Amino acid sequence: MKTSSFNYPQLVEILQAKTPCVLATVLRTYGSTPQKAGSSAVIAKNQLLAGTVGGGMTELKVIQQTQKILESKLSGIFSFDLGGNLDKGRDSICGGGMSILLDAAPEIHLPVFIQLKNSLEERRQGVLMTWIDESNQEKIKISRFWLSEINPQLPNNFGSKVEQVIAEMYEHPNDASNQLIPVIETITNGFVYLESIVSKPFLFIAGAGHIGRTLAHLGKFLDFEVTVWDDRPEYADKTQIPDADFVLSGSVDSITEQIEIRNDSYLVIVTRGHKSDAEVLRKFIGSGAAYIGMIGSKAKVSQMKTAFLENGWASTEQWDRIFTPIGLDIGAQTVEEIAVSIAAQLVKIRNQKKIS
Repeated sequence: MKTSSFNYPQLVEILQAKTPCVLATVLRTYGSTPQKAGSSAVIAKNQLLAGTVGGGMTELKVIQQTQKILESKLSGIFSFDLGGNLDKGRDSICGGGMSILLDAAPEIHLPVFIQLKNSLEERRQGVLMTWIDESNQEKIKISRFWLSEINPQLPNNFGSKVEQVIAEMYEHPNDASNQLIPVIETITNGFVYLESIVSKPFLFIAGAGHIGRTLAHLGKFLDFEVTVWDDRPEYADKTQIPDADFVLSGSVDSITEQIEIRNDSYLVIVTRGHKSDAEVLRKFIGSGAAYIGMIGSKAKVSQMKTAFLENGWASTEQWDRIFTPIGLDIGAQTVEEIAVSIAAQLVKIRNQKKIS
């Protein structure tokens, strides 16, 4: 399933604050464009609050159109031509075009967005279905439904084709590599827009020392859901790691009771010493995580590999999946540079998984 590039929980916060706004969603594109179908943005009076539909002159045009929508409260679908001329200076010159839905009243669908938010917090996938009724060309009607993996039933009969598409979206639950772009299906008097959404990839950092804390900050910035664990309570302090979504403590044995490892999980082992690194690795080396990385010198890694294989703690295939020494080779020396090298490797693996 495709992970939405838009932060719907942030939309919920904006709507709950009763901020007048428009939800802009890119429906279709052709040629070269700064964003593709599925990109969304929340726009208030003369400002962008969240997301993006392209930036630059393209976004400026959308914001300008949005000001009219805020006044009229009439939703609409608008086309934006990006085939401008370089000589004019202020034109968009990407060479393509975008069709964008401007929803004048997203607050109507706040209960739906809250359902979506709750599903993401429970790490459940779903499909956001937007029904655009064009039977009245002067006043289109927008209806939205959240079809979670535990309740994927359509609210009405939208036809077998729509049901088939949704079924395909659920064919491989929790498989982040099953990439489906937003789908548009024409129905009577309009169309439905289907957006597959999964939770953010899960980054688990074992070790709340200097590298772990710095990596938590980078991981949050790079759109991971971040959990940091340390067996030392004084280190497992949320006030010291404000960017982490969750901070856990307890014994190594308790970790597996506190977190769920799936194929969208990324595990980084940077504890206080070789022994605890090995203990954590033994817990997860046989898991189906997308990434397991462990800090250590080549000498440490060599000795640990021998111990794991000789004691039957891992197979050769399982060990070969481990990224150790961890991080991309950028000649990192400082704590910050090491954290950057790990973060870069996480992004590389995540993006390779998306296109695999």
